[in-house]
Amino acid sequence: MRFRLIPILVLGALVAATNACASPTPIPLNPTAVPTAPAVALATTPPTRVPTVPPTENSLPTNAPAPTDAIEPTEPPASTEPPPPTEAPSPTVPPAVPASPDFFGASTYGEIIHNDQVRALAIVAGVRMVRTSVDWANIEKNKGEFKWGGADGALKPLLENNLVPLVLILNNPEWASNTPCGPVNDLLAFDEFMRALVGRYRNVKYWALYNEPDNSKYPAQVGGGCFGGADLNGNGKPDTQDYAEQLHVAWRAIHQTNPDAVLVTGALAFDNFDEASAPPGYPGGGNGGSFNYNFTHDLIAYMQANPLPDGEKYFDTLAFNFYSIYGPYWESQVGNVNVGAKAAMLRKIMNDAGMDAPLLVSETGSDSGGAGNEGQSQNVVKLFTRGLANHLTHMVWWTFQDFPDSAPPPSNLWKYGLIDQNQNPKPSYAAYQTITRQLSGAAFSQALQVQGGEGYLFTRDNQSKVVVWSASDSPITIAFAGKTLHVTDMYGAERVVNDGSAEDNDQTDGRITLAVTKSPIYVEAPR
Repeated sequence: MRFRLIPILVLGALVAATNACASPTPIPLNPTAVPTAPAVALATTPPTRVPTVPPTENSLPTNAPAPTDAIEPTEPPASTEPPPPTEAPSPTVPPAVPASPDFFGASTYGEIIHNDQVRALAIVAGVRMVRTSVDWANIEKNKGEFKWGGADGALKPLLENNLVPLVLILNNPEWASNTPCGPVNDLLAFDEFMRALVGRYRNVKYWALYNEPDNSKYPAQVGGGCFGGADLNGNGKPDTQDYAEQLHVAWRAIHQTNPDAVLVTGALAFDNFDEASAPPGYPGGGNGGSFNYNFTHDLIAYMQANPLPDGEKYFDTLAFNFYSIYGPYWESQVGNVNVGAKAAMLRKIMNDAGMDAPLLVSETGSDSGGAGNEGQSQNVVKLFTRGLANHLTHMVWWTFQDFPDSAPPPSNLWKYGLIDQNQNPKPSYAAYQTITRQLSGAAFSQALQVQGGEGYLFTRDNQSKVVVWSASDSPITIAFAGKTLHVTDMYGAERVVNDGSAEDNDQTDGRITLAVTKSPIYVEAPR
């Protein structure tokens, strides 16, 4: 299949045609200027298919069908050479803002914290944020008596190595709540605990209240949060309301103790919905699901109906978890692609309530046991690229190391790690290391219209870079104007492609046409 849309490289600046049939309008990306054409949506049509089996992810991924990023391409127009680029319109795109230097993250179950070799591998890979946790019940087993040994052991190795902890606060003590994961009855004691915690670890910026608080299946499912039911503590209020009030207590305690710290919501599952709440058309109708679809809507609605005094908030950043198996459902609801579709839905829920907050992905990943090593590596690049393109503040890969074969089922089958159970880097480790080197600190400029694939334009250090891949097993071809291109594959192998060389699929002088497969590549001009 031949692809007629042309990202064009002219005089060291990448420009992209916006129409495959008509005279293309180039998008100059002069290193000293902002893009001069409006941002364009991806040409890929949101797929209408949904998984044929109900999603199976709970608080952690299960042996679910391998996520797929494939989007069936449409047939391109008849093969004709496009006319020359026209002049760009007046500037309409705001300046691109570089992503957070801590954007790239990974989740740990202790291996990054306690194993010097593994921690070194994480640092070399470009991991900056590390998701870990502290256990309130262990710190304050008896009310008012704080024992910090476990928390010190979890946080100090990260801080001492300039890693950025994202700290989940988990496990209520028995004296404070009748559940380890649900509403706290003694909010005054919770406030005092939060102040002591944040005061002790003033170098920790990101605190999150539980993981997946929308869990509705307690006590059948324990772990993370469990505010998705009706009234677990019997106080006559919906647990969603209790969670909002607990967030407010935490926000106030955090900011009065350390104004530079950030309260992150517990990462919403907002997928794998239970039968009682699954919306119409949800795959499987919620059969076997664990999370309350209405939790997020009800939480934001309560916050809207109960505004706080000026200067106070319920939270600073909204976190969610994402796995690609659920992507097609969100695409069918709001458009966009993959993780961007779920982010768009969450932004819509907040915007409809007059709210706005940054979004963070606390957990995402791909299982090499299902997708294979090559598929997992492709998903590393695609997920993080889409996250940057959708202005997420951080993304955390779950998990850094594979669970061992000796782990209790089904976790013994989870091979989501970037290193294997023996601490050997997998191919996905090289893909992660490559994208951190290519895009750390980069500013997203524009999504390119790529029929049969996806393409994203970034700038960093006055250098423009395209990340592009085919959406299927069929390669696409993309042309760049210029004499020389620097191309890096997803594992970091670099090559120079010259005009007229064997890799150039176009004999036109001054234009290089590359064949692009579903394995992403990075393309830039030499300085």
